[in-house]
Amino acid sequence: MDNFDIGKVKEIGASGKAWMGYNSRNIADLLFEELENAQHTIQISSFSIGNDTDVLNRFFHLLEKKLNDSTFEISMIVNDDGKKNSHNLFAQKKINELKFNKPKQFFAEFFIQTKINNLNKILHAKLVVIDGTTALVCSSNLSKGALESNYEIMLKVTGQVAIELSQMLHKLRLDIENKTA
Repeated sequence: MDNFDIGKVKEIGASGKAWMGYNSRNIADLLFEELENAQHTIQISSFSIGNDTDVLNRFFHLLEKKLNDSTFEISMIVNDDGKKNSHNLFAQKKINELKFNKPKQFFAEFFIQTKINNLNKILHAKLVVIDGTTALVCSSNLSKGALESNYEIMLKVTGQVAIELSQMLHKLRLDIENKTA
């Protein structure tokens, strides 16, 4: 049999009362710890971003803090359903502020939802890649409910798979910029 070892699962994050334990830790703690530990880059893909809550304020404050280092870069891709359900006015304002204040460091793209043969083409992937070497692959969006009460899973992975996820996010960002996504 072929060797399919392309990375290692280092940790499991979970939310939802019944999922606590099982060698997992709190999903929000895992996310914020990895974001804090980032040294050079953060790449984010999310289907939606939540409302003006303590969790989302903490998230955007952390991004702002990282961008105080002029060599740090953050890229974010968020689905855009055209109805502001995937990113509300709070998230839109925060993203636009970061784009305006740090245009050479913060790159945000909205994946425009389109119809193809009666099916919606959306960005549903929820990923965070730290420094191109550690990936958080999860079911959770960036919202208070996802990080505190929903039943969500997050895997912290390293190795070649994290490197490839970073490359995939970079390519998607470029394809969105070039309108070829």
